Amino acid sequence: MLQAVKDYLKITWDDEDASLQTMIERGKAYLNDLVGKELEYGVVLPADEWYETELAAILTQLMEEPEEPEAPMTIAEAIDLILAAEKQRDKQVVMPTPAASLLLDYCRYVHNNASEYFEENFARELLRLQLQVGVSELGVAESSG
Repeated sequence: MLQAVKDYLKITWDDEDASLQTMIERGKAYLNDLVGKELEYGVVLPADEWYETELAAILTQLMEEPEEPEAPMTIAEAIDLILAAEKQRDKQVVMPTPAASLLLDYCRYVHNNASEYFEENFARELLRLQLQVGVSELGVAESSG
């Protein structure tokens, strides 16, 4: 989550990592308290990062010598794998969880010394998240009870 916050705030240096991590933990505690439950703060890997990882693996496989007597990967096979990876990348939709999205905005407000306006400006999103959690908790309680 630290890297996601740094990317969101356009921070490229590492000097503030400790204070940003503290800010993230405070934000998680704040949002969990508002909602009344431990939230999921997952951020999906951006499609471009996934693609770069796949591309690196394909190129590595293309460049290395095979240990077994099988034929090495041909350039045509590598191109087919790259095109398949591009199709997969284009299908991916990257969306942070609602809690992660709110946490990023909370960190933006705190970082810009405007934390007192966060709850007021995000009241609708906070209420929506509280209702989603409440409805999901109600469904769990009904199915187990």
